[in-house]
Amino acid sequence: MHRVVQLLFAAVVVAACGSSDQRSETTVVFAASSLVDVLNDLSNDDESAFVRAVMSFASSASLSAQVVDGAPVGLFVSADRQQIDELVAAGYGLSDPRVVARNSLVIAVEAGNPLGIQTLDDLTRSDLLLAVAAPGVPLGEYSEAMLRAADIEVSPVTFEADARAVLAKVVLGEVDAGIVYATDATSTSDVAAVYVPEADAVAIEYFALEITTTPGRSSELLNELLGERGQQALLQRGFVLP
Repeated sequence: MHRVVQLLFAAVVVAACGSSDQRSETTVVFAASSLVDVLNDLSNDDESAFVRAVMSFASSASLSAQVVDGAPVGLFVSADRQQIDELVAAGYGLSDPRVVARNSLVIAVEAGNPLGIQTLDDLTRSDLLLAVAAPGVPLGEYSEAMLRAADIEVSPVTFEADARAVLAKVVLGEVDAGIVYATDATSTSDVAAVYVPEADAVAIEYFALEITTTPGRSSELLNELLGERGQQALLQRGFVLP
């Protein structure tokens, strides 16, 4: 039985509990919700620098806003470039942004695809309940760009805060389909992924930025994400390497 991860707004997950000395070495990592599995994989690896990281997962837009509000962040991994560029322009960047992974869009449907959803056009059916990410968050912007490029108009019944929230709607059977990242759809056997060629028109890159507010061990964490251990962890979760 696969557990549905319900991500609350900026829910803070302590990656590991060690001695008080270890806790004093922690660095806060803000990351897009679609990275929850891969970063938790790393945090459970005793040889990983992420063992002592404290991680918060939400939409990249909401996390970026928290950085501006003064959250003590060392490393921010965003699902799009816009959030990163805005932080750099505001003086929050400690280093140059780095691309750590790529992704793509798919339609998530109930396992077995009982409604026979095969194309983006199918999402316009009047009998179909569709979930998408809200405008203003990266997944919402990517989804809108894909639909606009395909000249397709849809009528979602719900706009969710981030990728995992859209996925949860499909897993729980509250909607028939949702536009999500490919890595989210393949994270559980409760849904099937429908690949559509129109998704190729949207380039999805994840950018990492060391933040000036509380850098801590951010350089070590970033180097690991870009190194063999981090890249293999991303690859195993279905991400495309840069």
